[in-house]
Amino acid sequence: MTKTSRPALLLAFVLLAAMLAGAALPAEVFAARATSVTKGLDFIHARQLSTGGFANASATDSARTTPWAMLAIVAGQENPAKWVQSGKDPLFDYLQSINLERAAVPSDGTPTNVPQYYSILILAYAAVDQPELIYHAGTPRIDLLAKLLTYADDDGHFSPATSGDKGLWDVTTTTWALLALRAAGQSDGNVSAASAWLQDAQNADGGWPMQTGTGSGVDTTAAAVQALRAAGVSASSATIQNALTYLHGAQKSDGGFPDAPSATRSNAESTAWTMQALKAAGVDQATWTKNGHTPAQYLRGLQRASGVFEHRKGLVVANSMTTTTQATMALAGKAFPFSLGGKIYAPKHLPSFSSFKPGNGAVFSSTNDVLVDVAYVDPKGGTGINADAVRILVDGANKTSKAKVSSSRLSLKLVDLTYGQHTIEMRIADRAGNRRTSTHTITVSYAPSSGTSSSGGSTSTSGSTSSTWNSGITVKPSRTFTPTTASTPAATSTTPSTGEGSVTGTVLTPQPSPLPSASGSPAAAASTGSSSGGSGGVLGATLLLMLPLGAGLSYWIHRRHAAALANAGQGRLLAGGGTPWQRFKERLPGVSRALQ
Repeated sequence: MTKTSRPALLLAFVLLAAMLAGAALPAEVFAARATSVTKGLDFIHARQLSTGGFANASATDSARTTPWAMLAIVAGQENPAKWVQSGKDPLFDYLQSINLERAAVPSDGTPTNVPQYYSILILAYAAVDQPELIYHAGTPRIDLLAKLLTYADDDGHFSPATSGDKGLWDVTTTTWALLALRAAGQSDGNVSAASAWLQDAQNADGGWPMQTGTGSGVDTTAAAVQALRAAGVSASSATIQNALTYLHGAQKSDGGFPDAPSATRSNAESTAWTMQALKAAGVDQATWTKNGHTPAQYLRGLQRASGVFEHRKGLVVANSMTTTTQATMALAGKAFPFSLGGKIYAPKHLPSFSSFKPGNGAVFSSTNDVLVDVAYVDPKGGTGINADAVRILVDGANKTSKAKVSSSRLSLKLVDLTYGQHTIEMRIADRAGNRRTSTHTITVSYAPSSGTSSSGGSTSTSGSTSSTWNSGITVKPSRTFTPTTASTPAATSTTPSTGEGSVTGTVLTPQPSPLPSASGSPAAAASTGSSSGGSGGVLGATLLLMLPLGAGLSYWIHRRHAAALANAGQGRLLAGGGTPWQRFKERLPGVSRALQ
């Protein structure tokens, strides 16, 4: 035995011991849910309304669509009571809050099968492990089972017609009633009478019609197989075997099934019903291969990226929720009736943000350029993020066209944001239409020194006591001093004492330099002044810097002048002729002229 084989053998031993002891298997050894089921639930989740119910073509049909959605959710091993939209779930907050008797009869007068609707409600309540609600359903409270039994005839069959032609939809109604009776835990004479009547209604070809006296159909036959199996009819009985023969003969080369053997094209609903019948009869659908295709392969091939199932290839019908719920149940491997049990998945059908930069409340004090970087993800097995549905709004304005967007990330550089608060709103959605929004607020406390924001919000405070920025925040402006216009310094002539060493010269008197701005920035002060004031400030500063140089030069000339005068007074001559004073004047003719 190799070392690598020991852990596998140990795991097998633990699992075998657990099974022999009747213990529940750990959750991680359950088969992972099929991706097609998760995607189907994604689509269903996106159709949930704020009432907690589900819509098909419009919100007006939610009373009839919601039980189907709940059944699909349970088939996908999730609890519908945990599917909350705007604080409301489909069971307690929606179905239990509406008038179910009124919902059973469409307001537009469309012919409907009332007992069939009650039967589906019973199946849904039982599926979520709330059988007690069957007897206290809706508002006002009604007993669904008692309501259903009012449509039973003496011979055991059910029909929506309580008088007159009780053969109307008798096979279909009896099939649904039998499934509901078993879901409610009934096993009395009503069940045996309905089961016997349904077996007698089987056509010679092995199929069942919608009502007696008409041709067989795939959907009604597959439903009858499930009802009879739920009532305890053996899978090996002639009734069930003849029905399976009829269904097998209707299979098309693509692996799917039409609504009748004579039809030329397969469809999702008939294929789903057949797969459920095979499950009820204990037949592995993978063994029903036609031209290399199984029913499940055909059905999965009808699912689009959004999770919705086409009625047939290339065609999505108006009641796509009905199609998708039926396909989801079949691919989940469920046959009616069924309920919660085993591993239960937590609802995870909303996309989420894995990172969002800048963080909420971020402050930018040294720049008004902000890089936005957001990463997002859809739950594993879901329909995935729809990049075309990603949106970024800055202060309510759509900036998506300027961003780099993919199915997992968005990046956008915001340049020259105005001083104050800004909101960055991110919107993402998966391909099924499930949406999520996240909003961050950031603050820009950096104001450009030019005095005017790039977006047109003026930052000038001249002549005002407060300033309102584009962000809507009122801030007190900083004080700005306007520099005094500097004039050209005047030359002042002075005459010092005329004693030895005295000299007549020009003294520069500098003007005061302009005061700096309150921010301490000379550039800021210059930018708020006029053009003449700015040049005057520069000239004044230049003259101020030249004062030490002028003073030094004046002192040097004074010393040389004094020395020359002293030598001249002593009558000293230099080599080559001339006194020091004469030689000094020759070297500095400009000074000489000034001193003559």
